[in-house]
Amino acid sequence: MVTQREIELAMWLSKTCAAPPGMCLWLWLPPGLTTHSDILVSIASEEGGKTPLERELIALLKRRGALRGRQLDFALAGDPWRQALDDLVKAGILKKESVLAPPRVKPRVIETAMLAIHPRHIDSAVEVMSRPSKVADLLEVLADAKGKRIELKKALKSSGANKTHASALVERGLAGIDEQERIAMTMWAEDVPAMLADMRKIDKPLRVLRVLARQNMPIDVSWLYAQTGANISDLRRMEEADLIILGEKKTYRDSLADSNFLPTAPPPLTAAQTTVFNEISAAMNNGAAHTFLLHGVTGSGKTEIYLRAIEIALMQGKNALFLVPEIALTPQTVRRVAGRFPGQVAVVHSGLTETERYDTWRRAREGLLQIIVGARSALYTPLQNIGVIILDEEHDASYKHSPPLLPPYYDSRHVAEAIAARDNAIVLLGSATPDVETMFRADRKEITRLALPNRIMGHRQRISEQAQEAGVRTQYSAADDEALTIELPSVQIVDMRAELRTGNTRIFSRVLHEELEKTLARGEQAILFLNRRGQATYVFCRDCGYVVRCPRCDTPLTYHRHGQALRCHRCDHAEPEPEICPRCHSRRIKYFGAGTQQVEQAVIETFPRARILRWDADTASTQASHDAILQRFMHRQADVLIGTQMIAKGLDLPMVTLVGVVSADVGLNLPDFRAGERTFQVLTQVAGRAGRGLLGGQVILQTYAPEHYAIQAAARHDYEAFYNREIAYRREIAYPPFRHLIRILFRYPSETQAKAEAERAANVIRKQMEKLKMTGTELIGPAPCFFTRESDMVRWHLLLRGPNPLPAVQGISVPQGWYVDVNPLEVL
Repeated sequence: MVTQREIELAMWLSKTCAAPPGMCLWLWLPPGLTTHSDILVSIASEEGGKTPLERELIALLKRRGALRGRQLDFALAGDPWRQALDDLVKAGILKKESVLAPPRVKPRVIETAMLAIHPRHIDSAVEVMSRPSKVADLLEVLADAKGKRIELKKALKSSGANKTHASALVERGLAGIDEQERIAMTMWAEDVPAMLADMRKIDKPLRVLRVLARQNMPIDVSWLYAQTGANISDLRRMEEADLIILGEKKTYRDSLADSNFLPTAPPPLTAAQTTVFNEISAAMNNGAAHTFLLHGVTGSGKTEIYLRAIEIALMQGKNALFLVPEIALTPQTVRRVAGRFPGQVAVVHSGLTETERYDTWRRAREGLLQIIVGARSALYTPLQNIGVIILDEEHDASYKHSPPLLPPYYDSRHVAEAIAARDNAIVLLGSATPDVETMFRADRKEITRLALPNRIMGHRQRISEQAQEAGVRTQYSAADDEALTIELPSVQIVDMRAELRTGNTRIFSRVLHEELEKTLARGEQAILFLNRRGQATYVFCRDCGYVVRCPRCDTPLTYHRHGQALRCHRCDHAEPEPEICPRCHSRRIKYFGAGTQQVEQAVIETFPRARILRWDADTASTQASHDAILQRFMHRQADVLIGTQMIAKGLDLPMVTLVGVVSADVGLNLPDFRAGERTFQVLTQVAGRAGRGLLGGQVILQTYAPEHYAIQAAARHDYEAFYNREIAYRREIAYPPFRHLIRILFRYPSETQAKAEAERAANVIRKQMEKLKMTGTELIGPAPCFFTRESDMVRWHLLLRGPNPLPAVQGISVPQGWYVDVNPLEVL
């Protein structure tokens, strides 16, 4: 089921993530094959029970045999049968044992059929299935007469038929009898064999045999049914007659089976791409594990480098993993990879069915796959002999597995490097806005940084043809002999405080309104980005200040126009919008802030002829819905795309010439040391969606904090300036990458329990630190989390900060409700 390599990786993961080994090994097991434990109950003696429920339980087992716990739950629904079972087990009347529930998925098996005789013998061999028919015998005599009339008596004698059979032929229009009692066939001679087969009931077997004769291998019986009208009974009779061989074969459920991908040829590389690729190629030919940070601005051609690296891996007889941060990005990535490597790509992510993921696991284990594209779970596909692992948008938070999901809480980048070390593979970490800690590693020469500083649209001839066809003049200039490049889009910062002072209280600044109007008038496309969803940030009373909060999470509820409801974006609790304040009964309820629905409504009111698409968690929850929205926008069936963070990630939208950032500083002041980094990354990424086509583009960035260094650096597309400021800040506060963090989160139904468990954990860890003399490690807390309540659970946490705080938590008992997160992504 698992290999020695995977066991070693699981043990490494257990050590580095302070997680149980079994939970780590679970990641490599096939989806749907492993499941929950259960009990199997059977009768141990013939004695009877004391209570009515005990006697009912014994009678049920006598009648049906041994049963699992889930079966008893169904059969004795509502009855406390488990206590009765324990009493009967103690009395030696029943026996109980622990078992694993059956797998939820199984290999897909299809029935097949193949020819068992030589095709030349079909017509003679099928006669063994012929059913007696005097009508057919008579027709055959008439056919031998080749249309001549013969005496009826002679024909009947030769065939063994009687006048009733002759009348049947006449009634069907197949023969005629004249006044001299002579009979002759009236149908075409070439139609006789088919008619005889129908009368003798061998028409279906003949069709089956002839279809099988055209194949050189077993074929799916369902296809055979559709082609011939036969059924399984027909096939089994033919098998008994030794005409065919029935069998079965395992097949695979493939999510890409019905997809058609247009083959694409690799374009020539630019000079910068050639330099980068040569270094990667040399490392791959060297055969040693190595990690590269591919730092390229948006549109710089990183994907082409990925594809070239995959090509080298395949030429070396190795395989490739290509990870993307979001399911929403998977279709676009798959199209590009499958277009270059048709028939060699499979997809893995949580949006697939369990059976599809299980079959992909089987194909990988059997060595039938070469390239896997997917989200972080794709890392655990049992792909052997990997040559390259790619993590596109490596900075993205989605690559970190975090509480309250089940452990281990791993970072996909670290796991990728551990896998690469065992397979002597290379890891490509690609981003326009690399994670600060990744860049710090590059500065320390722990990994190799490769730069693609210029945005590339394409090659001269292709761009010229596109421009001529579209009737536009491009803004591109020559990057080298073949490639054309363009400057990154200009970014204009709009101070929304100044807008308020001039009396503009609308969602859109005057500049954004004017530029959106011009963009629509030119027939171009625009993106309006908002780092939240819903109709309003929160709902409050203007008289007493009451804010409507989630009863389960204690966070402000967000108003959604669709359904006119308030909804919690942490636990999905929903309730009707209030008409009066529940505290002071005032009717002065105000919706504060802007969400995607309110932005959509504002565009509809201001630009009623604009075609609008909204892309957020409310409008797209599956891969199919994400892909449908993206395809509609790419095919210019909409003018304005309004969305949240998913539209900022890696999308190539060539007709977008305007990006409007409605609220740039959301989250900037959260009490998390990565708040500035996240803001810079998302703004830079969403700005990169503009100007990727023939016409260039611009970005309007609305903010209430225009002086913040993250916003200033994003407006200049200046990663270096941001990094230098951010790394100095991290050094000053002694946070990663200068110190390591471990966060222990406590989630319990009550404040008292959460606080008590947090304090108990702190005492245990202090003793561990004293025992190990970890004087350089600091314990911070425990304290309530910033988001204290979530899904009816109270959250407390504590932090360990030091050069290596891991020994402080290794070996300690972790009860239910504790979540040990090594190198946490956030501390809110």
